[in-house]
Amino acid sequence: MKTFTKFFWPIACIVLLFACKREPLSWDNRVVAPLFKTKLGLGQIDAKFLTKTPTDSSYKLTYENLVYSYRMANVRAYDTGLTASFNLKKLKLNDQTIVQKITLGQINPIFKLLNGQTADIPEQNQGNLSPVDIDASAFFETATLDSGYLDISISNNLPVNVKLVVFELTNAGDNSQVAYDSFTNIPMNGKVTKRIDLRDKTVTKQLKGSIKRLTTEASNGPVLIDADKGVDVELTVSQLRPRYAIAAFPSQNVIEQDEGLTVFMGGAEVKYFKAKAGKLKINLVSTIQEDMTMYFEIPSAKKNGVVLSSIVKLPAAPAGGSSKRFEDFDLTDYIIDFRGKNPDVKDTVNTFHQILIVRLDSSGRKVAIGLRDSIRLEYRMESLVPDYAIGYMGQSLTQTGDQKAPFDLFKGLNGDFKFKDFKVSLVVKNGIGADGRVKINSLKGENIFTKNFVALNATPLANDILITSPPFVRDAYTVSEVVLDGSNSNIKTFIENLPQMLDYNLDMEVNPNGNVSLYKDFVFDNSRVDVLLKVEAPANFSVGEFVLRDTQAIDLQTMGDVSRIKSAKMEVNVSNTFPIGAKLQLTLLDAEMGSLTELDIDPSDQVIEPAVTDVNGYPSQPAETFFTLGLGKDKIEALKKAKFIAITTTFMGSGQMQKIYDVSSISVSTVVDFEYEVKMGK
Repeated sequence: MKTFTKFFWPIACIVLLFACKREPLSWDNRVVAPLFKTKLGLGQIDAKFLTKTPTDSSYKLTYENLVYSYRMANVRAYDTGLTASFNLKKLKLNDQTIVQKITLGQINPIFKLLNGQTADIPEQNQGNLSPVDIDASAFFETATLDSGYLDISISNNLPVNVKLVVFELTNAGDNSQVAYDSFTNIPMNGKVTKRIDLRDKTVTKQLKGSIKRLTTEASNGPVLIDADKGVDVELTVSQLRPRYAIAAFPSQNVIEQDEGLTVFMGGAEVKYFKAKAGKLKINLVSTIQEDMTMYFEIPSAKKNGVVLSSIVKLPAAPAGGSSKRFEDFDLTDYIIDFRGKNPDVKDTVNTFHQILIVRLDSSGRKVAIGLRDSIRLEYRMESLVPDYAIGYMGQSLTQTGDQKAPFDLFKGLNGDFKFKDFKVSLVVKNGIGADGRVKINSLKGENIFTKNFVALNATPLANDILITSPPFVRDAYTVSEVVLDGSNSNIKTFIENLPQMLDYNLDMEVNPNGNVSLYKDFVFDNSRVDVLLKVEAPANFSVGEFVLRDTQAIDLQTMGDVSRIKSAKMEVNVSNTFPIGAKLQLTLLDAEMGSLTELDIDPSDQVIEPAVTDVNGYPSQPAETFFTLGLGKDKIEALKKAKFIAITTTFMGSGQMQKIYDVSSISVSTVVDFEYEVKMGK
């Protein structure tokens, strides 16, 4: 019991002590973490523009900046094609003939009794003779005709002259009249024909022929009676185009195209065209219950010497349905002759020869076809992109108006630079197979940091820069160069402004003198005219004040609960191998690169010493600079919100000519020492 009492009271006091506290227990903790590091050199300009002098590894600038690039947008083959269709109105039935005899015995039964005898035949005047069945199933089962003709021929095989025949043709089913006409003065062994227009007529395969009236002359003395001879009725149908028919339609071409098809080229007049890409699309839809064959050929399109052609089969449509066929032909690498169907007779442009035939393949079956039945063909050349085109590229003038182009040579750099014996040229590279001209209306250099503009004044640019056609080889180009120096321009002032932006206004004209090449212009898919500003500067720079910049991402949220930070200080380490000193500025930025605050650097601590150099000015040992920044409450709050930090180093040269070597750089690294308040909950 005593032992228990001895340990119980201290524990009870501790529990009571903690039970009585209203605030959590807290203590301080320190965390040291790297914030960012960067290395800046003249590579901020862009290493690809800097070449090393082989003797001593110093820098030389060689730089071409694209000011403006022109492509011949008018050499574009717009989608083109044709749509052809036909229905029953365009579908033909065969021209056919049937013959039906009406004998002397049918005309007057008495002649059957006299058959084979010689007798006088008196004048005949018969009316409403019995109809004769006529089988017209060789024509069709039935047809309602949009157009067509029925030729009725009456041949007189009687031994007397026929004075009059009145003939009627009716459909057997409903006795509807098909034809009715009179035939007069038909001599022995003679023939008379009448044409009946069948427009809007319905004709069935079962017909009845009726002689409504027949009058003949008397015979000239006794004649041999042949009761099986009489009047032959010959029915011939021709040029039949039905609205609806049940028939065996003959094989026939229903669509025929053999002509030139013109493609709009946006102003260019093309003779030859090699396709880098493109499609020929054919869509065939039929509701006709017969097989179809489509044959197409583009005689003017060849690949490896082989003409583009194909035969496409389309099966018969099911009753009440349709049959469809879609063909997609790749035109890549086809060379298309755009001189038309027969260039030896008529040499034209932008027109290719195409042959297109759709044929109905008759099965001999009788099928039903109506006006709603049709064949529809869509034939299109789409997305045609030239690998190259040859012809007349047109006369075009492009005026840019006021435009801007980045000048990346001095990207991220501003300050006081002087260059010695540098060379600047305005260069025009022409990869388009046509002559042209470039007129520089204005050119200004803008330093986006100092907001200073310098307009280029150059005597040579008062005139047009003439450009000539390159040879017909992919990626070949001609160069027209205007050298700018102190004697003909203010180019030195222009360049030493260290522009990051070029404001330009120029005119670009192709074929200013028209079609002087006689359709021998050409353009490849990548052909263009480039206007460039070319700068070549030697190794020696006169350096006054200049600035190098960088931006690094930071995120304090990755370090835990930043709300507990009580205080912080930043340790900055700078290593400089430039032969000139510098000043450092650090700016905290938000997610949109907006400035939050600048970190306070004491002016006396801000100075970064120049590197140690040998007698030739070559950096032999970097200068190391250390300083500490105290971060107050407002800076800590800004640091919590910051997503980026901008590092700006401002170098202060002597203004004397000196070399900058490829080893010259400045490295900045930091760590932040944070003091946290850590609390233990209740």
